[in-house]
Amino acid sequence: MTAEPIDDVLDWAKKLSSWKQDALRRLAISNDLTDTDFGELLAMVKLAAGFSLASPPPAAIPFAKAHFGGGKQQPIILKGIANIENINRLVPKAALAFCPKALTIVYGRNGSGKSGFVRILRTACRKRVENPSKLKVLADVYGASAGPQTAEIIIDAGTGDTPISWSPGKAASPQLMQVAVFDTASAELYVNGGNQIRFLPFGLALPHRLNTVCLSLKDKLETERATEVGDKVSLTTIVFTPTRDTGAQRFDKALSKSTTTAQIDAATVFAEADQLRLDEITAALSAGAAAAADVTAFAKWADTFATECAAAETALSDAALQQLAGLRATAVAAREAATVAAGALFTDEPLPGVGSDTWRALWAAARDYSLKKAYIGKSFPVVVADAGPAACVLCQQPLLPDGASRMQRFQKYMDDTLDTAASKAEQAVAEALTNVSELSCLRATDFPDRLEQIRKRDAGLADLLASFQATAVARRDQAVARLNGEPYEAAPALVVPSEEVKAFALKLKAEKDGLAQASNADERAKLTAEKAELEDRRTLSANKSKLIKRRGLLIIDGAYGKALADVQTRGITQRANELLDTHLTTAVVTQFDAERTRFDIMHLNVGLARKSGQTKAEFEVDPKTKLTKVTSEILSEGEQRALALAGFLTEVTLTDGSGAIVIDDPVSSLDRNRSVKVAERIAEEALKRQVIVFTHDIVFFNELCRAADAEGIDPVTVALFSDKSAAGKIDAAGMPWKGLNVAKRLGRIKNDAAQLSKLHTTSPADYEIAVKNLYGRLRDTYERAVEEIIFRDIVRRGTDVIQTQLLRYVYLSHALAIRFHEGMTRANTHSHDNPAADTVPVPSPDEFAKDIDELQLLIAALKADSEIAEAARPQMNPNK
Repeated sequence: MTAEPIDDVLDWAKKLSSWKQDALRRLAISNDLTDTDFGELLAMVKLAAGFSLASPPPAAIPFAKAHFGGGKQQPIILKGIANIENINRLVPKAALAFCPKALTIVYGRNGSGKSGFVRILRTACRKRVENPSKLKVLADVYGASAGPQTAEIIIDAGTGDTPISWSPGKAASPQLMQVAVFDTASAELYVNGGNQIRFLPFGLALPHRLNTVCLSLKDKLETERATEVGDKVSLTTIVFTPTRDTGAQRFDKALSKSTTTAQIDAATVFAEADQLRLDEITAALSAGAAAAADVTAFAKWADTFATECAAAETALSDAALQQLAGLRATAVAAREAATVAAGALFTDEPLPGVGSDTWRALWAAARDYSLKKAYIGKSFPVVVADAGPAACVLCQQPLLPDGASRMQRFQKYMDDTLDTAASKAEQAVAEALTNVSELSCLRATDFPDRLEQIRKRDAGLADLLASFQATAVARRDQAVARLNGEPYEAAPALVVPSEEVKAFALKLKAEKDGLAQASNADERAKLTAEKAELEDRRTLSANKSKLIKRRGLLIIDGAYGKALADVQTRGITQRANELLDTHLTTAVVTQFDAERTRFDIMHLNVGLARKSGQTKAEFEVDPKTKLTKVTSEILSEGEQRALALAGFLTEVTLTDGSGAIVIDDPVSSLDRNRSVKVAERIAEEALKRQVIVFTHDIVFFNELCRAADAEGIDPVTVALFSDKSAAGKIDAAGMPWKGLNVAKRLGRIKNDAAQLSKLHTTSPADYEIAVKNLYGRLRDTYERAVEEIIFRDIVRRGTDVIQTQLLRYVYLSHALAIRFHEGMTRANTHSHDNPAADTVPVPSPDEFAKDIDELQLLIAALKADSEIAEAARPQMNPNK
């Protein structure tokens, strides 16, 4: 057993995301979604896509069969158009009322104002149109009035009359979309474009309507995305100069919404050590051979300087200086002790100062002279030479005994312990002076230059060394002063930056090695690559905020991308078309063929093929020809109009609900045979829905009235006319006389005859004119009775149709023929011009009333005989 369409829709819905199920539920219980509905559905889409929302949307409610009320639209009743202003030549405040049920026929000759009313309806209601902007409604282009073009369309949707304001360009009311309008412009589209089923039956509209929701949400998301993201990602571009394959640039290119903060932190690390290394490599790569030699020399100096610093730290310490002061004090004390001893020993010497420093220096010089020049190889002092006194090495005179004794006494003193100790102590001081560090680096003339070299690499170290140099030099001077027993100033505490100097020396060594690397091609390539990595990482680090911002934008953009993917319509459209093929295509083709059969155009070699879009179902007319011409260029105008009506009626027949239809001049270009068929089809449709027809064709008007009567419908007719002042005026007398059938003519005659009695008593002359006119109307009615009652419209004036099957009703007895003749004779007599001799008296009001009654009785008798004749001729019954 084939499943119902709604069951297939439900099975499909269960596979959809939760928000789509909720959307289907909302669509099933409401004709149109509100802004609140769209807002909540959009929030559901965003939540599913990963957006952070200020407040969560309501929980989605899955679509269930209980939500589906059959898919029928609440039909509206088109009650009329009112308060028309500045539309064509329509009279101000023009209005037109429609029959709330069945059939309304609006008749008017060309220029009577019909088009003005139709133009309002076709812009407000559902109409096939290629370009809505072409649906212009003009004011009276020849009139002097100005002002807005407005009107009210009165509807009843079950709650009473409701006016809907209308003006050109204003968005149409969704309720009026149930009203379908057919006119010449839409007829061409039905021929060339096919059928557009808007309100699909059986719930088949739900997938197409869901597509409409998706498209609306897609527009909202794309608008938001353009605002929230737009080209902002491009503004976070990091410019690397040049572009190269480094880790930093690869990371920048690979950055995505999935990149973590930890990964960004790790990729953007650039410490002070990295900058130093970059400077080092840059210097190495940019340096030449001379620079390499300079660095090598500087590194050698730094090693020497480091050694000097280490030595100075020991030699110039407070303890070392104190030790030097002690040496000096010991030497002074020893010499003083020796001097005291000498003073006691040489008190009788002719000259003072024996044993003093000056004397001792003299003695030492004399001894050296004796040993090295005067008496080589002999012990000093030499007092005897060649068996006689030796010459004095000082005065060059022979040493007398006193002199020789003095010399020996002096030598004995010099060999004495105190003097020896003093001499040793003084020797220690002398050696200490010799060993005082020269501070060859710190006291060198180029030290300021070296200090500037250091400053370029390490300003802090340069400041330390400047202070250290001043302190070290001052302390060395103090050491010398202490050894020499000279006065000295206090020196600041010694702070030796030994470790800093060692580290600096190592850096210089590394720099020297780097320069050596730079001179090697392979090593230089490695340094170049390392430099590129460091430079790009520095750039990446400086632009970390851009990376974070871009990652945030990519996250948002990714969420919008996911949301937009969730509102795509492809899968929905595919399923909607599958459902159409399963449940509707056959029905459309069948109905289309049935409509063509009714209009006798099955000979046209055309068909229908489904061509559905995202939000509507279309069935395109297939001309079944290899020619590329459209159908309107193949068929005659009459065939086109019949084919268009077939398409239009197929659409409205298969439309959910039973909305009204408005048809403007449906039989334009049709022959009278098809005109009759159209009238019958419209009357048949009026049994199912409200139908409003505008026509200027009085013959078609009569055909439509007869067809309505055959269906048991009493149509409401409206006659429009125009004059020099305006159009769209309603004839209070109703339809033109020739548009009335026998029954309505009799009704009009009776209504007009009501004034005869009063006129007969007040003005016989006016009475005669009035009654003569009414007898003329009575004669017209007798003539129409021949066509309509006696011959049952077998042959109708103005048409080329002969319905011979209706002969089964035709029967005219002798008695009724005579009664007809007598009645027609009276009508002729009193409607024609009579002689002035007054041989034909004017009938009284009662006599005229009797003649009307006679015609009514005759018509009843003729109809009764017709029915008896039809019953007696069963073999002529077409249904047999």
